[in-house]
Amino acid sequence: MILQSDYHIHASFYRIKAADADPGPTAAEQQAAARAAGNHYIGILEHCNHAKHHPFHCLEELSAEYYTPHFDRSDTFLGVEADLNDDGTDVCGIEGRAKLGLHYVIGSVHLSPKIIPDVETYIRTEYLRIRNTLLTNRNVDIIGHPFGEGYRYQKAGIVPSWGFHLVPPEYLKEIAVLAKRYRVALEINRNDPSDEVYVAFLKDLCRSKNLFSIGSDAHSIEGCPDAAIRTRWAESLGFSEEHHWKPAILKGISGDKES
Repeated sequence: MILQSDYHIHASFYRIKAADADPGPTAAEQQAAARAAGNHYIGILEHCNHAKHHPFHCLEELSAEYYTPHFDRSDTFLGVEADLNDDGTDVCGIEGRAKLGLHYVIGSVHLSPKIIPDVETYIRTEYLRIRNTLLTNRNVDIIGHPFGEGYRYQKAGIVPSWGFHLVPPEYLKEIAVLAKRYRVALEINRNDPSDEVYVAFLKDLCRSKNLFSIGSDAHSIEGCPDAAIRTRWAESLGFSEEHHWKPAILKGISGDKES
């Protein structure tokens, strides 16, 4: 059995938006939605990258909400989804983590056909960023949605169908080996039984006893229940609580990177 937990929940209230845009949920609103969805441990975060609508002070405001006296922090943790650079560094960095009082960092790659039109170049770029992060960056605890941006190339009509069959198997193997070696969790961010290569990749992670994390990547209250669906699917593939990642603050619990 897997204890349902979700450390990839966006509180986008502080994000810079157009005047007529939805203000997005606060940390407290996302926490309530995550608890209602059945999560035991909850991680609230927001993006840290070079986008104009994600300036660092938005994260400072999110951190301030989390650390206010009236915020119920029981079984709830503060994180960030930081973009990974080519050299494996993350945009938040150790200093940013300390300044915000973060419990964990999810390192992700966000690319699109507008940035890299060629799908093979996109795949290689994401692979190299993840690889370099695993080799050199001890600030990152979880690799967020590996190759999860590939669906954008299907949406743009560049490939007829996105799937892990497009990712060279040696890329997937190396990422799995390095993630296990450095005790970095790989995130299960989608459930797609029709993608046979993705399913095989997850089963290999399970057999290899890699650390894993399950994330809804919810940007709204409505997205929080996705963690329950993905948790049940991960269980059906053989995953168990033993290698389920947890923040280092939860000392002495199996799956903790520093235990």
